[in-house]
Amino acid sequence: MSRIIHGLMLLFIATGAVLCFGPWYDTRATLVLTALFKLLGLVIAFIAAFTTFSRLDSGDPQRRPWLLLAIGLLLYAGGQSVLASYQVCLDVRSPFPSVGDPLFVASYPLIIGALFWFCVIAIHSGLPLGKSLVFWSPALLVLIVFAAGSYPLLASIIKANDPGMETFLNIFYPVTSFIALAPCLVMLRTGLKFRGGRLLLVWLPITLGFTTVLVSDIFFAYLVADKMACIESLVDFLYVSGYALISIGTLSQANLLK
Repeated sequence: MSRIIHGLMLLFIATGAVLCFGPWYDTRATLVLTALFKLLGLVIAFIAAFTTFSRLDSGDPQRRPWLLLAIGLLLYAGGQSVLASYQVCLDVRSPFPSVGDPLFVASYPLIIGALFWFCVIAIHSGLPLGKSLVFWSPALLVLIVFAAGSYPLLASIIKANDPGMETFLNIFYPVTSFIALAPCLVMLRTGLKFRGGRLLLVWLPITLGFTTVLVSDIFFAYLVADKMACIESLVDFLYVSGYALISIGTLSQANLLK
């Protein structure tokens, strides 16, 4: 089953590449399909995360963070459904900011909280994962990279002199994506210590997914701030791919609990 899941999601990503990088990118059909692909990836991820929650025993410490992650993904999918409604129903590109942004903003604390909760459970599991500093070192690395590389992005956004809400969102999304990546890398390192085990099947695609979303958010911030229309198709493809990869990880976890 896991091979089928991975195969379908990779086909999903490949189709997204054809749509976003083909000569038909600016057509209505592509606008609609990419919007629906993004929404579908998030809905699948939510269903898989909630399925994992429902399959875990009531006393399992991972049950609550999977529920928290599912709720966060549901809110995120709600925000994407608002954007899709502009493109599918109204035949226009979604505005920025939009009424979907409060749902995106509300989803991030839940998603980030769930991801760090998984890390806390792992470090208290009794597994040989090293001392606290070693265990959290991937998260510290993310913070160092963020501190070193955030100035060009933030300076570009601030210099753009966009309205207050637009500026806030262009800062909020990349920053929170960086924060979400930190616990993902911690869990990926945990999975790599047990190669061939279940953790790697789950956390490798989830980490790749959040990395891709992070890159998407950074490019989107530049796209809005500097009006770089030339990278719009790349941004769409990265969002489609990121959501698909996150759904692969959550589906793999749900499949392991059958």
